[in-house]
Amino acid sequence: MRDLTPQIAVKLAEAAYEIKDKVGGVYESDALDLLSRDFDFNLSNNVVQGTSGSLMEHIFKHKTGFAVIGTGKKSGDYNGHTVIALRGTANKRDVVTDMHCGLSTSANNLPAHAGFNKTFNSIKPALEGYFTKNSSGPVHCVGHSLGGALAHLTANWLHSKQNGRPISLYTFGAPRVGYAGFADKTSNSLHRVFRCTHSADPIPLVPFWPFVHTEGEYTLNAAPNINAQAHRMAGNSPGYINTASSFKSFAAVNKRSEHWHKEQVRLDYEKRHQASFTSKWAHRLGAALITLLKDTGLLYEVQHMITGSLTFYDKVALLLTKIAHMPGNFAEQQKGMLGHMLVFAGKPGIVITDLSYKFIRWVLSVTLDKVAQVAGSAISLLK
Repeated sequence: MRDLTPQIAVKLAEAAYEIKDKVGGVYESDALDLLSRDFDFNLSNNVVQGTSGSLMEHIFKHKTGFAVIGTGKKSGDYNGHTVIALRGTANKRDVVTDMHCGLSTSANNLPAHAGFNKTFNSIKPALEGYFTKNSSGPVHCVGHSLGGALAHLTANWLHSKQNGRPISLYTFGAPRVGYAGFADKTSNSLHRVFRCTHSADPIPLVPFWPFVHTEGEYTLNAAPNINAQAHRMAGNSPGYINTASSFKSFAAVNKRSEHWHKEQVRLDYEKRHQASFTSKWAHRLGAALITLLKDTGLLYEVQHMITGSLTFYDKVALLLTKIAHMPGNFAEQQKGMLGHMLVFAGKPGIVITDLSYKFIRWVLSVTLDKVAQVAGSAISLLK
């Protein structure tokens, strides 16, 4: 199966934003025009409408263009292939900035982010209509930002419905969609996964722990400091269109193969000032939490936690309060993790003197909110 090039994939991701609204009664896209050598896009019939994750849009059933489907031309390199490009919602209030998200069952029968699932379910009927009639040949699912999350869910859904059909996933600056089991099942079931990031992009860091990414990360730009500008598609700061288009193939992109969430991290409270507001420390703090839960035998409980009246992190804080009273060195291990979180969140002067539920919940909140604030700014820049 021939892979898309980084340039084609990022152009498709760009085009998904351009078909949000009709102009003069028709959909238009300059990005799709540039891809016309390889693909046919019937904008009269193959634009999929959906409803965004915001509550008001669902209440009023406000539908806009969410995805565009193309077919490979017989004369091109992708004869017999199908491409589907999906966009995210350019709204700061969107679910990606809600760190206290719920879960719902996804197409691969594992829990995933409820907000992403809700939006995906609004476009699924149209996808079913198309792919029931077009059930052969490789499929490439593409998206930037929240569109990457929807592409992820679309690829999983297609695999569950049309098992054996080669399906590849291409995302740019996409958030995390599910827990470790969900990510691993995606990595093992799809033909190829090209998860592209800028190291400074805050959106791939959310939702926070224990949501994780699929295996493998194609790093298009390695600047370490978290910066809302790094999430943008256009421009040179660094701009996904700019960075992706500089590579002729994904084989030329630096690929990080390790699983961050499988790293064993135990942190010393006295060394907490080594932490910084970087993607490296966001990953390390997530790994530290998972390590602590694994060491105390509580990881299984978290991985199978479905939220109800309490938010997810209310329940995590309850478990951490329980750990604080366990025999052994777990309280010190937890103190080290929380101390590093405070420095990461820009509160280095706070000294930990107790491990009460109220304090632990507050530390989790300020840490999550620090990332959420930058993630919200990144989403706003998409407008």
